[in-house]
Amino acid sequence: MHSIAIFGGTFDPVHNGHIKTSLAIQANFGFDSYYFLPCKSPAIKPPSFASSEQRVEMLKLALKPYPDFKIDTRELDRDTPSYMVYTLQSFRQEYTDSSLTLIIGYDGLLTLPQWYQWEKIISLANLLVINREEFFQQPVPKSVQTLLNQYRNDDKNILLNHHAGSICLYNAGHYDISSTKIREQLKQHKDVKNNLPDLVYDYIKKQGLYQ
Repeated sequence: MHSIAIFGGTFDPVHNGHIKTSLAIQANFGFDSYYFLPCKSPAIKPPSFASSEQRVEMLKLALKPYPDFKIDTRELDRDTPSYMVYTLQSFRQEYTDSSLTLIIGYDGLLTLPQWYQWEKIISLANLLVINREEFFQQPVPKSVQTLLNQYRNDDKNILLNHHAGSICLYNAGHYDISSTKIREQLKQHKDVKNNLPDLVYDYIKKQGLYQ
């Protein structure tokens, strides 16, 4: 069965944590296809944030050394509000016989009940949840715990060979990097070069982003 991983995020900007996490996932799971999925930004946002076009360009630059990583822009191309359930339905229509796995952070798992039509997501894809120690002490919503009790299976072969319906928790390593922190540091003219792919850092400086 063809296996597809979908790593969604605003990537504003994409940073080394995104890349290292993805490399760790691929080293362990070996998905046949791995897509970075830039999500739409909120309609009302500070003007310092990068445009959709700039975020995609930064992704292209960051992924140049990794030809197996692809970019899927279907959320950005959609005129209507972009909910993950619609995105997964679109993937499922395109890849009817493939295993789909949505990669989310542990914080995303905790807030899953706030997602639009969140109950449908597990029927459309598997979930690969990136464990982060800082969230371990946070209470798990009852609805999420019920979901884990029913669908959790940390066997990667189950994940790779089932169309949907499995939740796997995985420790991809700890990287103390976030796009929010990078934007704040750039605004304060602090050095962030070590946290960004070189080509992305050069692009940000050339475009004058996040100032």
